[in-house]
Amino acid sequence: MKFRKHLGMILTVAVTALVFTCVGAYAASNYGSQSDPLVTVSYLTKTLQPTMESEFDNTVTSAMTELEKQFESELTGEFAVVSVASGKTLKCNTGCEVLFRSGTAKAVGSGLLDTTDGAAVAEGKAMTANHLYMASADGSGFTASSAVTVLVRGTYTIG
Repeated sequence: MKFRKHLGMILTVAVTALVFTCVGAYAASNYGSQSDPLVTVSYLTKTLQPTMESEFDNTVTSAMTELEKQFESELTGEFAVVSVASGKTLKCNTGCEVLFRSGTAKAVGSGLLDTTDGAAVAEGKAMTANHLYMASADGSGFTASSAVTVLVRGTYTIG
């Protein structure tokens, strides 16, 4: 009877050891594979870092291109075609000129001059198509009530 009891205990220990050995061997064989969710240094340096650098470079390049175009238009004194979505506001810096082409908008700020009519534009007044406006103070501009197309010469922001 003692022999059977010892044999049962030995078999239990042996089976337990075998199970742990199999689990350990399986874990060791899958370590670092694609099915292993652990993030490795090689993944960070060979996959993630180049992807992030590429996205950063693309973002910087597109931002620089936009700034270069805006800077060039300011230097050459050319008008740039600008579309303003409904609900957005175009704010001008002092000296900026806006030729209102199409859409509906209302003036913002107290420093907008209608050079076509030769008069100051009151805040909230509707903009007139084919009129040239000039900002006499920073922050003057308009808020679009519908999609607006303008020609702009000078520095502005859309927000």
